[in-house]
Amino acid sequence: MIFFLSSKISGSTNILMEIFEKRKIPAFRFNLDMFDSYRIMWDNDEFEVSDPVGRVCRSSEITKMVFYKGLIPTWMSFDDNKPYNAERDWLISWLNRLYDCFMCYGKEHDLIHLWRPYGLGYAKTFQMKIARKYFQVPDFKLHWGNSFPSKHVIAKALTQRPLSNGEMAYAKIVDQAKLDPSWPWFTQEIAAGNRDATVLYINGKVHCFQFATTRGELTDWRITQGTEKNKWVDWDAGKEFENKVRAYMKELGLKYGRLDFIVGGSEPQFLEVNPEGQFGWLDDENGLPLHNEVADAILDPDSVITL
Repeated sequence: MIFFLSSKISGSTNILMEIFEKRKIPAFRFNLDMFDSYRIMWDNDEFEVSDPVGRVCRSSEITKMVFYKGLIPTWMSFDDNKPYNAERDWLISWLNRLYDCFMCYGKEHDLIHLWRPYGLGYAKTFQMKIARKYFQVPDFKLHWGNSFPSKHVIAKALTQRPLSNGEMAYAKIVDQAKLDPSWPWFTQEIAAGNRDATVLYINGKVHCFQFATTRGELTDWRITQGTEKNKWVDWDAGKEFENKVRAYMKELGLKYGRLDFIVGGSEPQFLEVNPEGQFGWLDDENGLPLHNEVADAILDPDSVITL
């Protein structure tokens, strides 16, 4: 049985579950953001999880574990506006430790496939350092408590968590002199180029895409998600570039990732790699070839993750 540790909002997990059902391969999904709808029993080295409709997954039946979009609930997840309290803080901390328990079980039994659980490869500073061996990388700073002279840079978030108002912190051009030094910032020099590109890496296979239109005033293509403007086309990046992607991902120890670049200059400018990057919007609805390739990769013994 394939054990998915995911979340209710992951559309790609929905599709992968359907693919495995069609292939008659048993799969069980534990949505961490719906933890209170499940029953869990962990007894010594074995555990059992029951889902909301009564299906049961026993650790002794698990042949592969998949960690994809397993989101720990935030304060936004609770259905009221009550102020902070220690019990909720404790519960969120407890769920983080539960995630660790599943991760350690998978590591001990060599069950984790394709997606690397949180850890090495997720830190932007480490990503950038290794990326300089293979790509052009705009200079960056991670800072807190510092002030800088006036200069326009790109400000990015180090997390995909929403702000307190529920909005996402998208990348944007800012004057670094106006950044609040009492707040943590990740800033990057504005990359040379005029078009976004993204590369989907799936267990050694490389798929390259570029945004259908140039950037203009847009600094974060995610703003266009759910609109007609969010259109991507194939990008012929060349074999040499694809081999650099493979070498980079191997050095990071990642079997999967979505790498973001800016193109249109002398050569692609590396921005970041997301080890859990979404990919559904890149897939062809006719046959879902990328989702089927991901399913194949999960089943491939070579996709096992070593932690």
